[in-house]
Amino acid sequence: MTEEIEGYPYQWEADAVLSDGSVVHLRPITPADADRLREFHSRLSPETVYYRFFAPYPELTDKDVTRFTTVDYVDRVALVATVAGEIVGVGRYDRINDTDAEIAFTVRDDYQGRGLGSVLLEHLAVAARERGLRRFVADVLPQNRRMTATFSHAGYRVAQELEDGVVKLAFEIEPTEPVRSVMQAREQRAEARSMERFLQPRSVAVVGASRRTESLGNIVVRLLREGDFTGRILPIHPEADTVAGLTAYPTVSAAPGPVDLVLVAVPVDAVPDVVDDSAQAGVHALLVISAGFSDAGPSGAEKERDLVASIREHGMRLIGPSSLGVINTDPRYRLQAAVAKSVPPRGRVALFGQSAPMCLAALDRMALRHLGVSTFVSAGNRADVAGHELLQYWREDAQTTVILQYLESMANPSKFIRIARSVTRHKPIVVVRSGRTSRSFPLGARPRRTTIPPGGVDQLIRNAGIIETASLGQLIDVGSMLACQPLPPGRRVAVIGDSYELVALAADTCVTAGLEVSSQEVVHPRSVDRGLAAVLAETAASGESDALIVVHVPLAGSDDREVRETLLAAAEDATVPLLAVLHAPDGNNSLIPALGSGTSAQHGSVPYFGTVEEAVTCLRLVVDYSAWCRRPPGDIPEFPDVDGESARTIVADVLGRAPLNDPGDRVTVPLVGSSLCDLLACYGIALWPEIAAPTEDEAVAAADELGWPVALKTTDPRMSRRGEFSGVRLNLENEAALRSAYLSLSATLDADARSQLVVQHMAPPGVQVTVRSQEDPLFGPVVSFGLGGSIAELLGDRAYQVPPVSDADAGRLIRGPAASGILFGYGGRRAADVTALEELVVRVGRLSDEVPQLAQLDLNPVIVGERGVAVLSASGWLRHPDARGDLEARRLTAM
Repeated sequence: MTEEIEGYPYQWEADAVLSDGSVVHLRPITPADADRLREFHSRLSPETVYYRFFAPYPELTDKDVTRFTTVDYVDRVALVATVAGEIVGVGRYDRINDTDAEIAFTVRDDYQGRGLGSVLLEHLAVAARERGLRRFVADVLPQNRRMTATFSHAGYRVAQELEDGVVKLAFEIEPTEPVRSVMQAREQRAEARSMERFLQPRSVAVVGASRRTESLGNIVVRLLREGDFTGRILPIHPEADTVAGLTAYPTVSAAPGPVDLVLVAVPVDAVPDVVDDSAQAGVHALLVISAGFSDAGPSGAEKERDLVASIREHGMRLIGPSSLGVINTDPRYRLQAAVAKSVPPRGRVALFGQSAPMCLAALDRMALRHLGVSTFVSAGNRADVAGHELLQYWREDAQTTVILQYLESMANPSKFIRIARSVTRHKPIVVVRSGRTSRSFPLGARPRRTTIPPGGVDQLIRNAGIIETASLGQLIDVGSMLACQPLPPGRRVAVIGDSYELVALAADTCVTAGLEVSSQEVVHPRSVDRGLAAVLAETAASGESDALIVVHVPLAGSDDREVRETLLAAAEDATVPLLAVLHAPDGNNSLIPALGSGTSAQHGSVPYFGTVEEAVTCLRLVVDYSAWCRRPPGDIPEFPDVDGESARTIVADVLGRAPLNDPGDRVTVPLVGSSLCDLLACYGIALWPEIAAPTEDEAVAAADELGWPVALKTTDPRMSRRGEFSGVRLNLENEAALRSAYLSLSATLDADARSQLVVQHMAPPGVQVTVRSQEDPLFGPVVSFGLGGSIAELLGDRAYQVPPVSDADAGRLIRGPAASGILFGYGGRRAADVTALEELVVRVGRLSDEVPQLAQLDLNPVIVGERGVAVLSASGWLRHPDARGDLEARRLTAM
C-alpha cells in the first residue's frame, strides 16, 4: 500500500485525458507493481522492446523488476499510467548530477498514438523540477522517430547529436511559454474529443429501459426515437426482448458494439454494476440520470466518490449523476436525451447547467422565446465533467456561436478563467453564478475558500471577457441579443419612441448605465414623412449611433403588429444592434423572429423587453463585451535583466533551509533580508536601499552613507496595521532631527519593533501605491493593485488580474481602482510616471507566474514619482506548492 511507503509523493497522482478522449490514471510506481510490470512488458511488441532496451529483451528478470519498481522518488523516479488496474505506460528518470537526469518511457502498443508519451513527459518534468532538476537527457535509436518527436513537439528546444549509432538528446525542462502553449493546445483537443463522445454518439445504450411507459428509462428511449436520433438506440433490460418496439439486450456488453454513450437510469445501488459492464464493453462515456448520490447527503456523497474513482479507473468520463441529460440539434446526430418538458428548436446557442430545476427553467425560457439551442448539457452533481471542458468543445464547434452557462459550482476556477480567456476572443460566454457574494466556492462536496473578495472575483471573470449576469432571465436576455444581433461598435445609443416621457426615461437609464445617448427621436404614430421606418433608416445610416433602442406603447384597442414588422425590416439591413421595449400585457421578454426563420430565432430577429431597465442592462453588458473584444491583448515584454535560473536557485535554497517535514507541507516560509532582495532583483525589481539602525549612532552613520534627508522606520510587520505613520518618521534633514526622531519613535515601540529600525534615503515625492501577488487556493497566482493608505484598504479599492500580465493588462489594472485618477493629475497634482508603474506590475506578474513557490508578495509602499518608481518596502513568503496542475501538466480536476 502506498501509505506504507516512506516519502511516497501523493501530489504526483493524477488523471489525464488522452488525445482520443479516454482517461488514464498516473501515479508513482511502487514495489507492489512487480506483477503488473511483468504483464506490461509481456504485452509489448518486439519492436517496442527493442526501441526501449536497444536489444531483444523478451522477459524481465527478477532483478530488473526489483530495480524498476524500487525507487526513492527523489533521484530515481518512475510514473505508471494505468487503466482498469493494468499498466499501459511507464515513464522514468534517473538523476545523473545536480541538474540533469536521464529520461525514458515505454507505452503499450495499443496505447501508442494516443498522446500518452507526451502526458508522461509533462508529469515527469513536474516531478523533476520539484526535485531540483533542470534538464533531461535521453538516448534514442535513430529509427525511433516517434520518441524523438515526443520531445521536440512538446515545445522544448532539443539539442541532438549522433554518437555511436545513438541519438543523444538534451533539453531544458523549464515550463516556457512555447511548452505551455503546446500542452494547452493538446489539452483542448483531448478534452474536446472527450466531450464528443457525449454529444456526437453513433450509438446510445439506455440502461434502465423498461416496458413500463412511465419509467424514466422508457421515457429516455421514447425521447431518442421521437427526436429522430440518427444513430442506433440500444435498450438494456435484463429480461425483456423488446422495449418501445426496439430490440433489447440484457447488458451493455451483450449489445452490438461499439457503444459510444450509455445513459443510466437505474437505482443508485445498481449503478456500479453498470459501470463495470460498460467498461467491459469498451464504453468511454456514461451519463447518469439516477439520483441518490451527493444530492442525498453524506452517504450518497461517498457513493459518488466511489463512482468517479471507478469511472476514471476504467478510462471513462461521466456526466452526472442527477443529470437531466444532453441535447444536440445538429442534423447529423439529432440527439434528444434530456428529460425536459420544453425543448428549444435548433439554433446556435449552447447551454450548460447543473441541477435539473435550473436547467428546466432555462430550457423553458429559451423555448418560450424561440431561442434555438445547438447543444445542451446538464451536469447534475458535476462529479466529473465540468463547465470548462464543455468550453473546450464549444470553442471549435461550428454549430455554436454563443455559450450560456449556469454555474452553481466551479470545478477548477483557475482553469475555467484560463480557458475562457481564449474562447471569448472567438465566441461570447455568458454566465450566471450562484453564491457570487461568498468567498466559499462549492466544489462538489468540498467547498473551498478563496482569498479574493467577491468584487475581485467578479473582476477576474470580466477580465477574461466573460459576460456575467445577475439572474437566469438576464442570462437568456443577453444570449438572445448575442445570437440575433451584431455586436455594437461603441457606446453611443439612439433612443427612438412614440412617447416623450418614455424616450426621456430610456435616455436617462442609458446614461446611468454608462452608455452615451447620441440622439433622442420621438415618432408620431400618424406621421407619414417621419414614421418609425424612416427614422430607423436615417439613424442607422448616419453612422452616429452604435445601437438603437425603440420604445413603443400601443394605443388602446390596437396591436403592435405593424411596429414589429417595421423593426424586422430595419434589422435586416442594420449593421448595429436593434432592441425594442414593447409594453405588452404579459410583460415578458422575447424575440420577434426574423422573416423566414420559422419557429427558431436567428440572426435578424429582434429582441424585445418588457421594461426599459431590462433592455438597457442587456445592451450595456453586450457593449462592455464588444469593447473587451476590440481592445488589444497587449504583449508581455522580454526583459533582458530577468534571471529565472537564479530565482529558482534562491527559492530552492530558502525552502531547503526551512524546517519542513515534506515538500508537500503547506507551511509558509518568510522571505527576508538578502534572499528577498535577490529574488526581486532577478526580475528587475529594485528595493530602495535601507541600513539597519539598532542604535542612534548607527542611524546617523547610515544617514551619512545614504545621504540626507532620510526616513527612520521599523520593518516590524505588526506596525503596518496601526496606520501609515505609526512606525515611521519622515524628512529628517540633519543629525539633530534624526536623533530626536529616534528617541521619540523608540518610545512608542516594543523591543521587537525597536530591533527592526532601519534608515532609508527619502524617496522623491509621489503617489503611494501597493502591488501584491498571492497564490490563491482557487484561482492560482493573482496580481492586485491599489492606492496606498488605510482608507483604500478599508474600502477594498483594489484591482485584480490573473497572470500572465501583458503591458495592456497592466495599464488596465492600475486604472481599475476608483481612486486611480490621483495617478493622472487629479486635483491639480502632477501626473505620476504611469509607464514605470506599468512595467513594475508586468514584472511582478511574471515573477508570480514563473515562481509557483511564491505564496505572497507585498510591495508596500511603492512611491510613483514624476520619473520612476521607488519600492520602499517589501515582504514575501514561500511555500512548497502543489503542482499548478493544469498549467504545467495535463490533469483532470480531483473530485
